[in-house]
Amino acid sequence: MPEISAKRSREHSTQRSPKDKEKRPARRRLGLAGRVALIALGAAVLVNLVQWIVTPIMLRNTFDQSRRVYASGAAEQLALIVVGPFQYNNPSRVDDLTKGMAKPLPGGEAIIIDTTGAVIGSTAGGKALLGAVDIKFADKPGGAVVQHGDTMIGLQPIIDRKGQRIGTAILAMTPRTLVDFWSGILIYSSLLLVLALAVCAFFLVPLVKRALKPVTDLERGIRKRDAKDKSKLADSSDDRLLKPLLTAIDEVHERSEAAMRRALTMAYTDPVTRLPNRLRFMSKLDGTVAAGQDLFFVICDLDRFRQINVTYGPRAADLALATVAERLRAVASQTQAGAFFLGRIGADQFGIILPVSEQAAVSEFLIAAEKAISETTTLEGQQARITASFGVARAPQDAATGADLMKVAEVALKEAKGQSGARRAFFDKSLIVKAHAKSKLEGELREGLERGEFVAVFQPKVRLETGELVGAEALARWRRPDGAIVSPGVFIPIAEELGLIHVLGKSVMRDACFAAAGWNAKGIVSSIAVNVSPHQFDDPEFINSVYQALDDSGLPPELLELEITESAAVADADRVARIMWPLRNRGVRLAIDDFGTGHSNFAAITRLPFDVFKIDQQFVRALSTDPHAPAIVEMILAMAEALGQETVAEGVETKEQADFLLRRACTIGQGYYYSPPLPADEFDAFVRSYRPRPADRFAA
Repeated sequence: MPEISAKRSREHSTQRSPKDKEKRPARRRLGLAGRVALIALGAAVLVNLVQWIVTPIMLRNTFDQSRRVYASGAAEQLALIVVGPFQYNNPSRVDDLTKGMAKPLPGGEAIIIDTTGAVIGSTAGGKALLGAVDIKFADKPGGAVVQHGDTMIGLQPIIDRKGQRIGTAILAMTPRTLVDFWSGILIYSSLLLVLALAVCAFFLVPLVKRALKPVTDLERGIRKRDAKDKSKLADSSDDRLLKPLLTAIDEVHERSEAAMRRALTMAYTDPVTRLPNRLRFMSKLDGTVAAGQDLFFVICDLDRFRQINVTYGPRAADLALATVAERLRAVASQTQAGAFFLGRIGADQFGIILPVSEQAAVSEFLIAAEKAISETTTLEGQQARITASFGVARAPQDAATGADLMKVAEVALKEAKGQSGARRAFFDKSLIVKAHAKSKLEGELREGLERGEFVAVFQPKVRLETGELVGAEALARWRRPDGAIVSPGVFIPIAEELGLIHVLGKSVMRDACFAAAGWNAKGIVSSIAVNVSPHQFDDPEFINSVYQALDDSGLPPELLELEITESAAVADADRVARIMWPLRNRGVRLAIDDFGTGHSNFAAITRLPFDVFKIDQQFVRALSTDPHAPAIVEMILAMAEALGQETVAEGVETKEQADFLLRRACTIGQGYYYSPPLPADEFDAFVRSYRPRPADRFAA
């Protein structure tokens, strides 16, 4: 039982030891007074150390000279005391005096010799001195001192009462070195210094504490000061010496806080829109999603915003971003979205956190936001219209983290950008499958370009009045290795998105020019039309690539027709004009494609160097079903006639459509009524067998 009790006691003490450690008071640190006293004492020690180091260096020569004088004086004293016994021929007395004089000296040795060199008196090692010195040094007035290592050897002549030299006294000694001598002094000085410091410290610390009491009280007050206390330190003291210092500290503190606020603002705020930047927004999104709160996350991506930057400049683009941010904030605050959070998360992207659980409220917000953003904006004195696409994801249903929610919202955004109507989409798991399929298709498209799977096919263009074949339009087709044909509506947007439309466009341009040059070489004068993607305008080598295709194929420039969509032409008419005029001046013809489908700006169109208006096929196909279609077609034809431009109707599929267009003075027809798009070899056969026929003789 006692063993068990002792064991439990030890276990209890072991378990309690961490708490005991926590309760132990922190080691006390020196206060301000203690530190000042310590500095003073340290200064005193430092002064003494410097003195101890410098003094030997400064006294080195003096010390050596003192050793020489001491050795010379000892030898002179020996010569004086032995002169009597030496003169009265008392060798034993001389020997005793010699030994007695050398014995007290450190390392003392001595010898007395007469003028013949005979030894009269000597210590045990005295005779060795004769080999260490030259006796002639003793002839100098006052004798001489010779240093042999650390040994000082004094030589003095022995002079009798008549002033005659009767012998020489040689005395050697090894006095203490400067280091040995100073070490002894240093030990005693150190002991005295320690004693003095101990006594001084006893009186110095209380004096320093009393002198620094206002400062220490202030220090203690500052340490206990609440972090939320914004009062000034200068108001806490009336000391005339401390008040200027505290005022300066307050000023430095205010400046540092202002700098910190500016740094935080710059680190977490977008400077253009004054919205939270991506770093702060993602932190908010991660925290909100981690808390398990129901929310919708919306990505707002501005459509073709780079075009605004190129057209109006960076300053206007920044103004447009700030305007969009303000409109999004206004819409979000007016909807039933609760405490929304808005931030800029990309160059032309905004993120919105809507803490709601009903999708209807989000749909309402998206409709209002889309309408607000698309309102006309004035940039650099010009009217501009911005549109946006929206991708939406929901937490926690779609993702459990902020990063994953961002990913699925991006998937929804890509789906929205591919839509022709309202460009907004909510995430659905089926979009993942679709995205993977698109990603696979993107890889296959790259490989197809490398393998040459993209070819040009040609659809004939016929003059309606005479039935004469006047040219063809080159269309890109993707023929897969298995023989399957991929629609241009599928691969053209992907090629534009991947930045591969330049490569594809150049390939189709060269194929078209070489094909048309071949037809003309056979005596069939025929023009060729090639579609130009708006993205090809971004290629600085676009104009040169057209020149190269014409030069390499030998096709006359007036037989090449470049087709540009109405929406691309109107979006940036000045830019299109800058690119197209050099081609127009060389003789290349220009056509505006899909006319009537965009937001027509007739003033802009009339400034562009177009030769041909192409009526979009949706109006031609609707001639028999839409009562407004004939009026629209007639309006386009009347406008083209007023401008003196040629017209081409796309999508002609029936005799009735061809007859209507002919009656309305449309120039050229193109569509399956005449021929579907044909590969180059089949088109060659079509050209060879073709015979001009009037429009009213084509079979239905």
